[in-house]
Order: sequence, then C-alpha cells, then structure tokens
Amino acid sequence: MAISAQTSREQNQRHRIPAQPPALPGCPQCGTDAYLEFTRYVPASYAPDPENLRPPAVSYICKRCGNHYSHRTPDDWAPPGWQWYA
Repeated sequence: MAISAQTSREQNQRHRIPAQPPALPGCPQCGTDAYLEFTRYVPASYAPDPENLRPPAVSYICKRCGNHYSHRTPDDWAPPGWQWYA
C-alpha cells in the first residue's frame, strides 16, 4: 500500500509543474529555424473534458547541430506543407 500512496503523490506532483508556454520551432543553439526537420506534429485535439483543447505539439531535429526538440506550439502554427486529411 505504501507504494500505491507514493505513486499517487508523484502523480499529483506532476500535475503541479507548470507547462512551458507554446513556442515556435527553432534551434536555440543555431539561432535559426532554417535547418529543422520535423519528425512529428500533433494538431490541437479535444481533451476528455469537452471544453478544453489539447495544444498542438511538434518534435524536430536541427540538421545543422543534431539537437532534438519537442514542445507545444501556438494554435495557429503548423509545419510547412502540412495538411490535415479528414
């Protein structure tokens, strides 16, 4: 039982950590977005609570320095050439 109580406490602590604000993709080390290769994009979607949206998220690699990044993006951003197929 002590393990499940600790797990429950850890889960509650994760929800208290503030999320990073949405940001446009870019490589902080190189200072540009010219070398980005997008590996994953998830558009905004409905959360279990119908009044809330899950924010869009992107993962990408900087082909110049090799760093990997993943974070939320602004609602109106999508990777170049990306289209939603319904």
